[in-house]
Amino acid sequence: MRRKHTLPGGARLGKFDSSYEEILPLITSAGYAYAYPDVFGEKLGTDIANAMDKARGGRFQRVPRKYPSNAWFSYDDRSCDYSCQITEYIYWGITSILGAQNFLGRLEDISQEWRLNTAAKVKEGNPTLYKLLTDPKYAFPTRLPDGKYNPQPWKKIVTD
Repeated sequence: MRRKHTLPGGARLGKFDSSYEEILPLITSAGYAYAYPDVFGEKLGTDIANAMDKARGGRFQRVPRKYPSNAWFSYDDRSCDYSCQITEYIYWGITSILGAQNFLGRLEDISQEWRLNTAAKVKEGNPTLYKLLTDPKYAFPTRLPDGKYNPQPWKKIVTD
């Protein structure tokens, strides 16, 4: 990634921080899917898969030619298998809940794939996803990076 792709506070400026799209899937696919396999595992029957199937208007192991009209998640990249679709679904949910997708013109840009671009829309339209991604026991981020970091000095701990 290049500097131009990382825009902390981008939604506030009406721009999207592309780093979320590249980094977040690594964390969820290689981390959460293994730490909580029954909840976030990228396979049929997990809590997140069941929520995604509802969001897609049905259970499709391959991308359908056309999604049902009641679907609010309609990712249509045919190279993205079922597990990949789950990764994308989590990405859309987290970034919408945190506000990264909520700025002028953004919904129009993403509506061919995702229609719940705010926390309120996710909470109302996809309550299972909202509950999973905001449950404190899973420690998902609760705010977007803003570029203002105050690292604390390391304290040396002496043990005998």
